[in-house]
Amino acid sequence: MPDEDLAREVQELKKALEAMRASFEVVSRMAQSYLRLLNVYAEYGGLGIDVVIPEIKHDPIAREIVKILFDLRKANVSQITRELKGRRGKASRNTVRAKLGELEKLGIVREVPLDERGKVYTLSRDVIKRWLELIGMPIRFEQTNDY
Repeated sequence: MPDEDLAREVQELKKALEAMRASFEVVSRMAQSYLRLLNVYAEYGGLGIDVVIPEIKHDPIAREIVKILFDLRKANVSQITRELKGRRGKASRNTVRAKLGELEKLGIVREVPLDERGKVYTLSRDVIKRWLELIGMPIRFEQTNDY
């Protein structure tokens, strides 16, 4: 009997040790991500979206549209225009539509048809993936339908 008790306790200790190892790996990855963020912050002076998408660095309207799509996930031209107007004080549907076309050509946003009457825009998977890699979030798109 004592040998069985000892064997059971050893097994329990092995399980506890494996759980501690797994926890340490998670904490280690988080610390590495944090250090990477600090390095990016030190190098660029911030963690703005233009770090991930340098093509829009000098286009404040495009940058704001991308930020809006980060916040809303999906939005049509009217919703983006309304949000842009709230943030910048003025906005034009024509300007938003033109910027969305430019962003789509760059592969930053994509158009998603809703039905025969409408469409919405969302950030491309590549942009989301680059952002998540920058901040150290190990999310696989096979696990989500959001993007």
